[in-house]
Amino acid sequence: MDRRVISLCLCLSLMLLFAGCASKKVASSSGDQSGQAKIEAIQPDAIKTVPLERSFDRPSGSPPSNLSLSPTTAADSNALGDVFFDYDRFQIRKDAMPVLDANAGWLRASGSKTVLIEGHCDERGTVAYNLVLGEKRARAAKQYLQDLGVPTSQLQITSYGEARPFCKQQNEVCYQQNRRAHFVTK
Repeated sequence: MDRRVISLCLCLSLMLLFAGCASKKVASSSGDQSGQAKIEAIQPDAIKTVPLERSFDRPSGSPPSNLSLSPTTAADSNALGDVFFDYDRFQIRKDAMPVLDANAGWLRASGSKTVLIEGHCDERGTVAYNLVLGEKRARAAKQYLQDLGVPTSQLQITSYGEARPFCKQQNEVCYQQNRRAHFVTK
C-alpha cells in the first residue's frame, strides 16, 4: 500500500513538473559584450529547417576553405569561405571580414543563387545554449552580407549548434574549427 501511494505521489509530482515547464521559454544570456546579461527568447520558427539527408558542398573530413583564416576569393560556389568565431561570441571578427566581403561579391554577381548560412558551435555548453549561439552566429553573418548589398532573398539561416562538428577532438584547435558560420549554396 505504501509503495503505491509513494509511486502515485511521484507520478503526480513529475506530471506537475513537466506541465509547469512546458510553458517556459528557453533563453540565452551569452554573447553580450556590454557586461550586462541580455535575455533573448529562442524563436525556432524563425530558423530555416534543413533536411538531414541534404548533401554538403564540402566533403566530410576536408578542412574548411579558410581554416588558416586568410581571405579567400570566391571564384565559384564551392569557394564561399567559412568564418570563425571566438569562444562564446557571435560578433564578426576582423579576420572574417575579407572572407565575408568575397562571399558577398560572389553572391551579388550570382543573383540567382541562394545560400544557407549554417551556425555551428563547439561542444561546450548545453544543447539549447549552442543552438541559440549558432543562430546568432548565422544571423551576424547574414546581417554583414546584407550590409554589403546582398539581397535578403538570397540568404537563409539555420543553426546546428554542436550537432554537426567539423572536428571531433577535444582541444582548442578543434574547437576553433567548430565555431563557425558555414555557407552552403543552393
